Amino acid sequence: MQNRKFLHHIPTTVITGFLGAGKTTAINHLLAEKPAGEIWAVLVNEFGQVGVDGALIGPVSGVAIREIAGGCLCCTAGQAFEAALNRLIRDTSPDRILIEPTGIGHPLKIIRTLTGGYYKDVLDLRATICLVDARKLSDARYREHPAFQDQLNLSDVLVASKSDLYSDDDRSAFADLVSGSIPPKTAYTMISFGKVDSVLLNLPRDQSRMAGFPDAHPVREHPFSLDGVQEVIDIKAAPVSRESWVMHEGSGEGYYSKSWLIGTGYRFDSTALSVLLTSFPYARIKGIMLCNDGWMKINGGEGVVECSVSEPQSNSRLEIIDSAPLLFIEIDRKLKKVLGKESSEF
Repeated sequence: MQNRKFLHHIPTTVITGFLGAGKTTAINHLLAEKPAGEIWAVLVNEFGQVGVDGALIGPVSGVAIREIAGGCLCCTAGQAFEAALNRLIRDTSPDRILIEPTGIGHPLKIIRTLTGGYYKDVLDLRATICLVDARKLSDARYREHPAFQDQLNLSDVLVASKSDLYSDDDRSAFADLVSGSIPPKTAYTMISFGKVDSVLLNLPRDQSRMAGFPDAHPVREHPFSLDGVQEVIDIKAAPVSRESWVMHEGSGEGYYSKSWLIGTGYRFDSTALSVLLTSFPYARIKGIMLCNDGWMKINGGEGVVECSVSEPQSNSRLEIIDSAPLLFIEIDRKLKKVLGKESSEF
């Protein structure tokens, strides 16, 4: 019989942050610090259609990861969010849960879901952590976006990520953000390379925080319980063949996404691919790509893209997100030009 003690007051943390703020890197650091013997669950949501973020996390022993693609947890993917969370709890009895919403997701509906109804006794929602790239605080695309503003408004902890890249003006902008927060933040810090202190996961949530844009996303009530859910909605693309090259597109909240799901018959030249992706000015670029010299993780945006070795995957996936409509055909043509010699021919 399942140990029921894990189904009550499970420490739960929502980690928010706008596109490219470094949420996945921070979660990877937290997972690396997980106490031996504990089981953690991670629920990841992303705006795009093919599902990349789950593959960018881990693998770590004792960590269960479930990914929801194709919309924000607070609206279009809300039902999948509750169903996936229920299954994580039921199947893993975790000691701790981390939830990473999409970068343009509004956190209000998520917080309401996690603190109401069935979840009121099952979860112990701790301080909401918001990662901020202080270099973006002067950018109107971020500063004026309702989701970005309410990620700040509803957060208990502000974490300035990528601080090794900051100028003095960036540091001052973050200091002004902290000092102007009403009510004051429970904690704030600056970090580099995602090295967020795990002690922040145990800070309490301030229930007095209010959203500035509570109607930014539609609120849909749809109660669930562990026993009432049949299956998590499968919103990932169907499995692709070795020779498939499948493209998807989406939009919402003022942003556009283009996604590729590519069979293993296509291998990229890792150097040429890295140069190409670095040349793209788009807000967010992430992927797992099969190259001539092995699998490669891709994570970055706006001309700064980090590439690293990845565990083997069933197919290649690439996601590009930007605030302006993307030239899908042109990007696709450039991707095909950096295929390795061993790849299938178009």
